[in-house]
Amino acid sequence: MSNETRYLPAWMTDSYCKQVQKPEEFIKFNGHIKTCTFSNELASYAEEILAKIDSSKCSEIVYGFDMEWPVTFNGKSRKTALIQICTDHSTCYLFHVFYIIKLPSIFVQLINHPKVRWSGVHIKNDFTKLSKNFNIDVSGALRNIIDLSAYANKVLNFDPCTCWSMATLVQKLLKKNVNKDNNIRLGHWERTNLDYNQCLYAATDAYVSINLFEY
Repeated sequence: MSNETRYLPAWMTDSYCKQVQKPEEFIKFNGHIKTCTFSNELASYAEEILAKIDSSKCSEIVYGFDMEWPVTFNGKSRKTALIQICTDHSTCYLFHVFYIIKLPSIFVQLINHPKVRWSGVHIKNDFTKLSKNFNIDVSGALRNIIDLSAYANKVLNFDPCTCWSMATLVQKLLKKNVNKDNNIRLGHWERTNLDYNQCLYAATDAYVSINLFEY
């Protein structure tokens, strides 16, 4: 997500919708989606991910990251509802945190881990929002962000002034589309019982961040 205050972005306009290709050309995550809604579950999954990091021989690990929160039309930003972390092509974690008051310390340790690089489009704003919502330190995460918009410009020698969205990067590089169905995008992310389409949508956003980095 690119802005803390979520106004209607370009992909929700009529001009964008006319450009979207057939649904079979949408990119989607086909791996295992792990979800949780309680603090103790979040801590357990954070410990699981940290174990993966500790067992890796790589000097750094790239994870896909994204967040969801309820869309508003009056300029008021609501609390973070969902945190998505995609660790590889087979596993994506969805942490529903809207009703969690305090994030477990082990989760804060995870997002600030020095070996983890967080891949996403304009996710600096996401981490900043997360810090404000839960009063946590995210300085380590901010140092390890891979902003795919700037990264694509540098690595692929695009115009450095170009500001890419996730959808346009996927179209440009992967020749597919990100499903931005308004019924899902504008759904009630604060609800703990997210439906299948919401879970798939959220997992795919984080998964795409890994795909784009590996391109």
